[in-house]
Amino acid sequence: MLSVKNIMVYGLVIVIAVVLQVVLILVRDQENPAETAIDFTKAYFMLDGPSMSKRLCPEIAEDQENNIVDEYLNRVADQARSMGFSRSYMRYQLSHIHAEIQMADKNNARVRITGERLRSINPGFAFIGKLFFLIEPHKVDVTLTLVKEDDAWKVCSKPLLLSKI
Repeated sequence: MLSVKNIMVYGLVIVIAVVLQVVLILVRDQENPAETAIDFTKAYFMLDGPSMSKRLCPEIAEDQENNIVDEYLNRVADQARSMGFSRSYMRYQLSHIHAEIQMADKNNARVRITGERLRSINPGFAFIGKLFFLIEPHKVDVTLTLVKEDDAWKVCSKPLLLSKI
């Protein structure tokens, strides 16, 4: 039978565990350059314009004359159309992602992202394709430069192929 002393010990252990979980969640929610770089790269390969724009510096994302995200998405759609497909054919899902912070200080960072990308026409395509060896993975090796603005990391150089395609 449980004594009052045992109940207090169990209660104390539960309270400490709950407090520790809250602290770990709060620490995890703090943004770092590697997470931002991974999120941007995932959005880039999935052709998610709003998510890409959200992680770009305002001067790049909000440039009305030269909106590089819209230009990139239009070029990808044109490329897909020229091959006889819709834009969704050009989406890729990332796997085996690894982020390495190569250089960082208080407000600047350079992050190298490596991994694989798999064609992802719809959510299950990449999984089924890889499971049955129907699609070939392509290597990803990109480096992004990030700047901290208003306590949030932003991609402030013309990233990946946005400036090339």
